[in-house]
Amino acid sequence: PVLLSNGNLIDQGQLENGRHYSVWEDPFPKPSYLFALVAGDLACLDDTYVTASGRQVMLCIYAAAKDLDKLGHAMASLKKAMKWDEDVYGREYDLDLFNIVAVDDFNMGAMENKSLNIFNTKYVLAHPDTATDADYEGVEGVVAHEYFHNWTGNRVTCRDWFQLCLKEGLTVFRDQEFSGDMGSQAVNRIANVRTLRMSQFPEDAGPMAHPPRPNQFVTINN
Repeated sequence: PVLLSNGNLIDQGQLENGRHYSVWEDPFPKPSYLFALVAGDLACLDDTYVTASGRQVMLCIYAAAKDLDKLGHAMASLKKAMKWDEDVYGREYDLDLFNIVAVDDFNMGAMENKSLNIFNTKYVLAHPDTATDADYEGVEGVVAHEYFHNWTGNRVTCRDWFQLCLKEGLTVFRDQEFSGDMGSQAVNRIANVRTLRMSQFPEDAGPMAHPPRPNQFVTINN
């Protein structure tokens, strides 16, 4: 199987009895919720991105071999997000490798594990024969959102889970601005306000109203 984890791949090789190994090193401290390990029979679409300072970063998106032809839009979205974060926020990617893994049975939409983002295939796969315009926009926005967490949430993270709204709120703001720049700021803003009016305003006016920073919680849904 493919063996992936956080950081840069520094060694790999063969062992006895048909086994093999990979050694990964992440030089940046991170909270434990960002640790990830993936092992599976996966195919890869790879590309490279040259950062503003001239470093070359290897990009890989892993999925089942049958889905390899549906990864192109996600790769293009990732490269746009990396360029936008440099241009708008001056944030350059800080490792030599960035991986995305997309599997059907991942139980969340997507997760920003450091340098190894893990997605449900819903937010990575797109093909002109089966995907709508909304699907393409969704892939672009979610891929960007998880990448942007590299600086807002990963390198600069929460003191505790009560601060969840800080990393998520700021990263949502960043992905909304990115989506507006990739398309239309006006159209994107109208869509976001419509969501607020349909979902957030009724909640805030009802018995489920609560402050963005809660005083207590039972479970955390990241």
